[in-house]
Amino acid sequence: MTVYIALGVLIFVGTLCQGTIGFGLGTIATPIIAMVAPELVPAVILVLALCIASVTAWQHRAAIAWRIVALSSAARVPGSLLGAWAVAALSHRGLGIVIGCAVLLAMTLSGLGWTPKHNTPNTLAAGVASGFLGTSTSIGGPPMALILKDFDPARVRGTLSGTFVIGCIISLVTLGTAGQISQLQLTTALAYLPVAFAGLFVARRLNRFIDTVMLNRIVLVVAVTAAIALIAQSIIA
Repeated sequence: MTVYIALGVLIFVGTLCQGTIGFGLGTIATPIIAMVAPELVPAVILVLALCIASVTAWQHRAAIAWRIVALSSAARVPGSLLGAWAVAALSHRGLGIVIGCAVLLAMTLSGLGWTPKHNTPNTLAAGVASGFLGTSTSIGGPPMALILKDFDPARVRGTLSGTFVIGCIISLVTLGTAGQISQLQLTTALAYLPVAFAGLFVARRLNRFIDTVMLNRIVLVVAVTAAIALIAQSIIA
């Protein structure tokens, strides 16, 4: 019970960060959940991310770049198939290493000054990478965020949310078809759904009072620390 209460607090904080700076739920919650309750990843975060992204996509629907959403979603299918294979083939320890490396990759990409052009080849490549990472670790946003860095904020939020909605559905269907979603994962995700929406609600109320630069740094430190700890645990255990 203590673990599940702690996970609820973690999901609330991750969603609060997600609603404030655009990321945090996957990068903070996933590595920690993988350490204490590996049987819950990646489906729990995928279900929560789908619900959160649906709200955000609806709010910013006028700013969605649908061509990018369509291209990346089509490319996400083969990446998701590879991700589902990884979840089925890897042990909890192996998946822990993949999740830890994915978080470190995500934090590295978020800090890069490099902005690749959002042309068709780059969008397709980002879609494949997003499909693999999203399905295997529930952290599929960074590749897409990288090619959208020169978009205005509203268009980034709308387009990313649109890709998340379709991408999470693809990942969940792929994992479900492969028999990698359990009743426990679905029940847990539904139980934490009110917590996630509460985090979004609080984020909307506190956005103007939060130092986003400082919060971004805190999330970066926490995510990297958790990722390193998860990799170490997976190797030593």
